Amino acid sequence: MTLSRKVIVVAVSVLLICLLGSLNATPKTALWLDNLHWMSTISACLLLATLGYFRANPAHRACKRWFVAGTFAYFTGGVLWIFQILTHQTAFPAQSDIFYPLLGPCLIIGFITALRSQLSRAKAWAFTIDALSFSVAVLGYVLISYLPKSADVSLLQLAVLTAYPASMLSAALVSLLLIPYLRPAWMMPWLLLCAGLTLQGICWMQWNLNALNHSPQTSLWINYGFSVADLLIGSGLYGWQVRIAKKTAFHRQCRRLRSWIPVIAFVFSISTLLLIWWQSGPHPYAYHIAIGSVTSILIFSAVRQSILLRESEKLLRAEKRLAEKELEYQQLSRSDPLTRLPNRLAMLNLLEHAIINAANDSGMVALLMIDLKHFQSINDSFGHRTGDLFLLEVAQRLQYITNDCGELGRVHGDKFALIVTRHKTDAELVHLAHNLCKIVHKPVLAEGHELILDACIGISLYPRDASNADQLARNANTALAHAKRSTQHLFLFYCKEQTKLAQNRFRLDVQLRKAIKKQEFFLQFQPIFTLSKQGQPRVANIEALIRWRNNKGDIISPAEFIPYAEQSGLILPIGEWVLSEAFQHLSALIHKHGHTVGLSINISPRQFRDHSLPVRISQLLQQYAIPPRYITLEITESAVFEHEEQALDILKQLKALGVRVSLDDFGVGNSSLFKLKRLPIDELKIDRAFMVDVPDSAADSEIVSTIVKTAGILGISVVVEGIETQAQLDFLRDTGCDCMQGFLLGRPMPIAEIQHLLSSAQNAASNAKTEFLM
Repeated sequence: MTLSRKVIVVAVSVLLICLLGSLNATPKTALWLDNLHWMSTISACLLLATLGYFRANPAHRACKRWFVAGTFAYFTGGVLWIFQILTHQTAFPAQSDIFYPLLGPCLIIGFITALRSQLSRAKAWAFTIDALSFSVAVLGYVLISYLPKSADVSLLQLAVLTAYPASMLSAALVSLLLIPYLRPAWMMPWLLLCAGLTLQGICWMQWNLNALNHSPQTSLWINYGFSVADLLIGSGLYGWQVRIAKKTAFHRQCRRLRSWIPVIAFVFSISTLLLIWWQSGPHPYAYHIAIGSVTSILIFSAVRQSILLRESEKLLRAEKRLAEKELEYQQLSRSDPLTRLPNRLAMLNLLEHAIINAANDSGMVALLMIDLKHFQSINDSFGHRTGDLFLLEVAQRLQYITNDCGELGRVHGDKFALIVTRHKTDAELVHLAHNLCKIVHKPVLAEGHELILDACIGISLYPRDASNADQLARNANTALAHAKRSTQHLFLFYCKEQTKLAQNRFRLDVQLRKAIKKQEFFLQFQPIFTLSKQGQPRVANIEALIRWRNNKGDIISPAEFIPYAEQSGLILPIGEWVLSEAFQHLSALIHKHGHTVGLSINISPRQFRDHSLPVRISQLLQQYAIPPRYITLEITESAVFEHEEQALDILKQLKALGVRVSLDDFGVGNSSLFKLKRLPIDELKIDRAFMVDVPDSAADSEIVSTIVKTAGILGISVVVEGIETQAQLDFLRDTGCDCMQGFLLGRPMPIAEIQHLLSSAQNAASNAKTEFLM
């Protein structure tokens, strides 16, 4: 049992015992029993208020401090009353009458303190005025109904007589008024406190009237009503807390109730006037009290109305500013903040209206999506301020050309959209697109830098390509994507095949991601041969080649998925898997089966540009204990010469590891002897395109022969791929080529067949050596 419950149980026990003892007690004994249960319940009230202070949230202790102060003043009045009984002091008013009424004002101050911590200043003032007007109205009503029942009293006696009901009943009313303002989640402590204060006020009214009229003060309901009220007040103060309810319906009811508070105060004032009119021979002070209370209520109502008007003016000003801001935000939401052109949302609305008008007039709408190629390089190289200035200049140029033919907008970053409704033929649109590309390509001077970029344009037409705005925009973006990938066209019209290709790319993306997760890839190895002294091919290297078996069991060619994987970035996890898997197979060949064979691995351009590649190769060499000289990394010309300085740095790091570097697809890129001389490479791999017509084509034969001789001069070995005929093999034998690869010599095969091939070659060499010794 908690301490608070123990206090209540003890106080109730004392109260019941005294009640039973008072039934047949003498007046003197009953008086002492009354004082006993009064003192016990007053002490319990003080103790419960103190316990409530210590259990309260620190943020709410400021108001609870006033609760403790009020109950302490009330306790002090009780102690002085006992002293009066012991000293037989019967004067009215007495010292105890100073402290008893302080309970109400202290509680009211605590209530207002709690209110100010939860509500705005204006609402707190509104509540304070409502509480004052309510208290004055109730006070006037009580006094008018109270004074005629009393004998003639002095002003001091009237003040004391007024203080008791005004203190207790006002505190009870303020407690009730707080409910619609603070919207408490737990109502029981509030109701207990209000009931206790109301009962306390009524009991004190009757007690004082009896004292003034020299009537007996032994009524049980009055005497024990004090004690019951004390316990109700103490229990309410113990559990009283500010915790706002979460139900929105309750909040709405509280707001409606707040609007009725001034009306209720006015009703009390009218009731006071009616009581004066009904009473015959009212008390001399009645008219003054009535006039004072009504006047005070009118003043409070005027003050409250002025506060509300001031708040309404503030609210109107805030609403006006909000409306202005909303209009500004709407304008900003529909225009691009940099170029002041319509943004994507505005362009979509304009496009919808253009399509509706075209449908009514049987007209045509063309949508041109304009993108600036490699614009990000400007931001990366010169900063976003230079990029913004470039975009502003391009936007002004585009506006100049498109001013008479349609609506121009900036829909995203470096992408613009043009809605055209006046051009009727494809030829006119081609002419417009050509002019747009031409004007964008002109140099732009920004921040002292001369900048030149190309534009790509995708064109979609209504109603030929689409039936609504969304579909038209999607098709224009599809055509733009194809134009950006194209190396021949800066602008393209939309066609249905482009959507099919885009859908295929999307499906391929999904399938590739699933394949990476489910590990649907596997490796095959194609042998690379060198010629022995007797001119016979011998396996010198094996090249790791990736294959993909999808969930249907079909083998998908690398030519179908590698280009897209390179473009989408999925080549990085795929390339990482190839490296790890290839190293693992080579380690097994070397350490388990004793075959000394090299391994060639293709490195994609995106993978080669990854600065972590040398670190990863070093980790794999250490993990599988493979000598670096056995590893050859095949890198395409485009990957090397696209960013030469960066490529040169990575090549030097790879060479420092001891691995070999091969320049793949040599001859089809933009390489030159000067560039070749600078690169730290070990091998050239001549593209199969040069071997198709060898030896029938004298020109191709001469090219291959020259490359082989030039590489020999530079100290670089040569691998020729695409050997499919015996004539090609004989030609390469005559030219002195180092290594060769092709279907004639060996197709891609599983690692088990490679192992068998190496074992057969090893056994053949061993037998030949034995025969030679014999």
